Amino acid sequence: MNLSKEQIKEIIPYQEPFLFVDGVQELTENKISGFYQTSPEDYYFEGHFVDFKIMPGVLIIEALAQLSTILLRNKFGNEHKKYHFLAYEVRGCQFYKPIFPKDKIILKAEALGIYDMPPDSNALKIAHIKSQALVGDDLKCEARFSVAIVEKEKLK
Repeated sequence: MNLSKEQIKEIIPYQEPFLFVDGVQELTENKISGFYQTSPEDYYFEGHFVDFKIMPGVLIIEALAQLSTILLRNKFGNEHKKYHFLAYEVRGCQFYKPIFPKDKIILKAEALGIYDMPPDSNALKIAHIKSQALVGDDLKCEARFSVAIVEKEKLK
């Protein structure tokens, strides 16, 4: 299943300048791949770093997390709008090489499992994710993290 940027905006609650997924190229039950095209005009390149422009690592993780929430919302079907999908834990992350202005980042994520949380928790479920960011075939970053799935009603 392919998704355009406009379709993505209908699924996850993000917009420019904080949307880091431009398209989805593949979406199956437990895996997703998409992309984000960087530009020399992107706001974060202005100051990171002044003499060596690279995409901040935290924004690479954000792109992978946004892609993951598309996958998770798809798994929840039409019910997904009743939930917030929130960062819970970064279990591990390695940055192998920098991402530069004009790089097209290939984003990949896989849901390793979705687990029930104890009744006294704010989260209904927790999802464990394995992800990668590449430019071409060149692996730039790998991250494992967890996403908390919380009923919107619990956070009002």
